[in-house]
Amino acid sequence: MVSQKEFKELAIGLGRKWLFPDFTNKLTWLVVTVGCGILLTSTPLKLIFYNWLVDTINLNSGTDFTIAELTNDSADYIWGVVLVALALIHNIAYRYVNFLASCEGKDNLEKRIKADTALFENFKIEFPSNCASARLLKEHDFSNLYDGEATSNLEKFVHRWNDAEHVFLDPVIESKRIELWESCHSFLYKLAVATGPVGKGFSFSAIPDMYLGERDMPDFVTQRVNELNKKATECYCQHQEFVAVCKERLRC
Repeated sequence: MVSQKEFKELAIGLGRKWLFPDFTNKLTWLVVTVGCGILLTSTPLKLIFYNWLVDTINLNSGTDFTIAELTNDSADYIWGVVLVALALIHNIAYRYVNFLASCEGKDNLEKRIKADTALFENFKIEFPSNCASARLLKEHDFSNLYDGEATSNLEKFVHRWNDAEHVFLDPVIESKRIELWESCHSFLYKLAVATGPVGKGFSFSAIPDMYLGERDMPDFVTQRVNELNKKATECYCQHQEFVAVCKERLRC
């Protein structure tokens, strides 16, 4: 269903196109030129033009067409003034409508930027580039143990940033947020499946207990570690790309 606001915007857009088409400026200048021509052209010259026009019509049509004698050109001057005035009024109205539209568009853009900026500030608090989760994604080799607390920022982002309250109004930023969330969600799922706790502490490992400390690992363990390292690197790169896009689009 089309909302009332969308219907209003559609009606305004169509009305603007019908009343003020793209050739408005050319049309305005044409009307002004005709009006000024009527005002500046003297009666004898107009009489010569009218007689030439009548002779041309009679010659091509074969009919005897005549016009009344021109004795007073005041009516012509009135029409010239009317044409010029209408052109000026139309031009003023056209510029005024464009001015209102630009003000409305600028106001809406500022509101969107303000809302997205506030949301981005929240993101930087919950998932900054220097947090433990970002360092884990960037630096850690999953052939080694890792601290389970290091994924806290990552888990909060995946759990919280997939609802309507965390949608960016800028489509470019929003597309990057979705890409980042999907990558982080996929990485956390892989991490939960491929790792387990070591002992009774908060350390986790992708290597099964039976192979801990071994130099030569089975192929499935090597493949698991490589996949985790690859996914972690992708998440970090997308995190940094998301931050860079936000700073560029929001200028903050």
